[in-house]
Amino acid sequence: MKKGLLIFLGILSLSLKVIAQENLYNETNTRKFGEYLLESGQYNFAVKEFERLNFLNPSDSNAKLNLMKSYRLSGNWEDGIRRSNEIFEDLNLIPRPHSIEYSKLLLTGRDWPRAQHYWETNKTLPSPDKALLNTTAEIFNSDFQKALEYVSLVNDSTNYLAEGYRSIIDRGLNGKRKSPFLAGFMSTAIPGLGKAYTGNWKDGLVSLIFTGGMAFQAYRKFNQFGANNYRPWIYTAIGTGFYLGNIYGSVKSAKVKNRKRINILQHEASDLFNAYY
Repeated sequence: MKKGLLIFLGILSLSLKVIAQENLYNETNTRKFGEYLLESGQYNFAVKEFERLNFLNPSDSNAKLNLMKSYRLSGNWEDGIRRSNEIFEDLNLIPRPHSIEYSKLLLTGRDWPRAQHYWETNKTLPSPDKALLNTTAEIFNSDFQKALEYVSLVNDSTNYLAEGYRSIIDRGLNGKRKSPFLAGFMSTAIPGLGKAYTGNWKDGLVSLIFTGGMAFQAYRKFNQFGANNYRPWIYTAIGTGFYLGNIYGSVKSAKVKNRKRINILQHEASDLFNAYY
């Protein structure tokens, strides 16, 4: 009898453990745990939980949205795009929040043509959303003229994203831009002057000193040894290298300066976009 009781208690204990384990991985607990992981920034683990939830309940629209979001925030935007195409029958007909999240995946991948084709064919995004998303893409594509055309389609003066974009676009089109050609030309005339023009005074001064120093040494060696000696030609070659490098460096400095200015505008646009959507 005791043996039978022990067997019964063992089976009961095992059954309770199985039930507890099943409850741990049920739909409700999986959703709660996935949301916790997403909120706490554990995006790769959140992906696994929402994949499980999508398997348990394929009709759970919110689980699909969180799955897309988890893929994007984990940096796996390519997998996010692929899975979005797998879990939805027609991406052009998905709800607006899902369309926005899919748009974010496309923007993260910087696939502008694909993104703009999606916004053109999408049936659930309102026109203002499409205009703002296209504006976003053009700002990050550094085409501020096209961005202006798209943001002009948003007539709501209370839309702070559109107003913020207008300010960014205006600075992108009319802000001070350094001319690479002018920087190179200035350094052709006076070594280092082009870098000074772009704001790199220290680099410009170094270019002037090194180029001028090599030119002076070459001049001295020519006077000392004449043109038939190798010594002055060594200094001439080094000086020519510094001179050409100074021109190239000035052109590059202007381009870097312009790129930094655009990057600042794009970071500002990113902050506005993430706050709005």
